[in-house]
Amino acid sequence: MFWASSYLQHHLNRWRLRRWSALVRRIAAAEAELQTLTDQQLKKRSLALRHRAKAGEPLSRLLVEGFALVREAARRTINMRHFDVQMLGGIAMFHGFIVEMDTGEGKTLAATLPLYLYGLTGRGCHLATVNDYLARRDRQWMGPVYEALGLSVGVVEAQMSRPQRREAYHCDITYGTAKEFGFDFLRDRLLLRRIAEGQTDLLGAMLGQRQAASEEPVQREPFFALVDEADSILIDEARTPLIISALPTEEQKVAVECYKWSASVAHQFAEEADYHYDHEKRKAELTREGRQRVRQLPKPPVLDKVGMVNIYRYIEQAIMVAREYHRDRQYVVRDGEIVIVDE
Repeated sequence: MFWASSYLQHHLNRWRLRRWSALVRRIAAAEAELQTLTDQQLKKRSLALRHRAKAGEPLSRLLVEGFALVREAARRTINMRHFDVQMLGGIAMFHGFIVEMDTGEGKTLAATLPLYLYGLTGRGCHLATVNDYLARRDRQWMGPVYEALGLSVGVVEAQMSRPQRREAYHCDITYGTAKEFGFDFLRDRLLLRRIAEGQTDLLGAMLGQRQAASEEPVQREPFFALVDEADSILIDEARTPLIISALPTEEQKVAVECYKWSASVAHQFAEEADYHYDHEKRKAELTREGRQRVRQLPKPPVLDKVGMVNIYRYIEQAIMVAREYHRDRQYVVRDGEIVIVDE
């Protein structure tokens, strides 16, 4: 079975490579015709593609001309022309594959290909990288390519205000770090929850006043993201959760009491008898006996507001923390705050 699977995968990869190589040849032919156009004519061709994309035409039909436009625009604006292997990488990324490229092989340039094509829709594309410096550098470096083709490009950095972030997110292509994208997503979710619960300026809304820019979400609906250094961002950094503390006051009090109570009783639960523990995932799961023990334990009145399923989860989290996190090893207390130590 394993041999058959490997055999089929091998031939499937060869078929893809032949098909994509044929696309690269078609792109080169289209590029030759584009070289005769003026800069204004080149942008006009790009805007025509944008109209087709917004009208709902499948992006795969626009790939050959779109990639040829990017290649020609890069040659004119930043004096760089995509190699055929970079075109293959761009095609693979467009189709959702992970592409491994070493430093110096031009992954920043290759990324312009799928970003441009998805950017034609006007729905917003994100390029997530590992730090603000790379995000700012890549936006400045590749920005002229997109702008020559009529697309807007922005960058999100840590020190930006919410209006500045909103402006960047409303560009066709947005560079930034995965953490900034993640925290903005969380802040928007909290804001939308407050709006749903009527905690924004109700009087102003009744008087027909527009909400302040800081009281509006900064991001649009997620559409397409390209992740640079995917192994680092999606594996290494993903072990550290993005946590934002902005719960409503009453809910925060209940959560704090739940955490305190769970931490105080976690030592009463025995492995195997009361819970199973996955060491690789660092996750505890209560057994039937463990859940019964939870139900029998005396609880503070505030926990009456919490469903039993959620109480189980608080206990499981407390067990995991008790096993995995020790003061001055996995975390330290600094200025009254807990700081996780990088492993």
